Amino acid sequence: MQLGCCVTPDRVAALAGAGGDYAELTVASTVMGGDDAAFARLRADAASWGPRPRAYSVLLPGDLKVTGPATDRSKQETYLRTAFARIHQLSGPGAVVVFGSGRSRAIPDGFSRDAALDQLADFMTLTGVLAHEQGITMALEPLRRGETNVFNDVRESGAFLRQRQIPNFLLLADLYHMMEENEPLSAIDEYADLIVHTHVADSGRAAPGTGTYPIAEFFQKLRANNYQGKCSIECRWDDFTAQIGPAMAAVRDAARSAGW
Repeated sequence: MQLGCCVTPDRVAALAGAGGDYAELTVASTVMGGDDAAFARLRADAASWGPRPRAYSVLLPGDLKVTGPATDRSKQETYLRTAFARIHQLSGPGAVVVFGSGRSRAIPDGFSRDAALDQLADFMTLTGVLAHEQGITMALEPLRRGETNVFNDVRESGAFLRQRQIPNFLLLADLYHMMEENEPLSAIDEYADLIVHTHVADSGRAAPGTGTYPIAEFFQKLRANNYQGKCSIECRWDDFTAQIGPAMAAVRDAARSAGW
């Protein structure tokens, strides 16, 4: 299994030194964080990186709403077309883009949940189609209730994907969010056919190897279900340069214990 990390461009060199296989960039603040000239500079820099960008998270900025009365379909589509075209330039076909974006998808107080779920299905359908045009696969990320009020665990998210049959949209399993929501690892058994990407952190969202989360067991469950995707570290760092090496080593040890 390929192992990477959610990083900003200035941290890619340290990730390379730690043996990371790929970089996971944010869409909203990195890929879409500047004008065309800024993106051209990012693309030129990325061409020389050791671990190339192969996955992307934080699809939307917080003010681009997907649910509620203030959504703008035209603005959504313009943003997505630009983002996916840029991602294709950075990665070529085969990238995975994660739809977490808790603020953007959160259902406003007093707004119909059923109507919001229809809006989410509509947005995700548009997103899946536009991503497919650029050779990109989408992954829905369950986020703990402290970050959003919809799609909070693997089971809820997987059931929605199965019910709505959204094209080119699969599922992410994030150990941190599963543990925060007290979701058993057996949820992976139920939705393994949908899981295309994974994230890990340790307890307190700290660097892997510093806490008590069952990273090895998480990998064993994925391995038992013939998982074929990648895994990114997504955590809080006190000193990235000093911590990324031990964190990557801890994740690799956990992966080896699962048979990878």
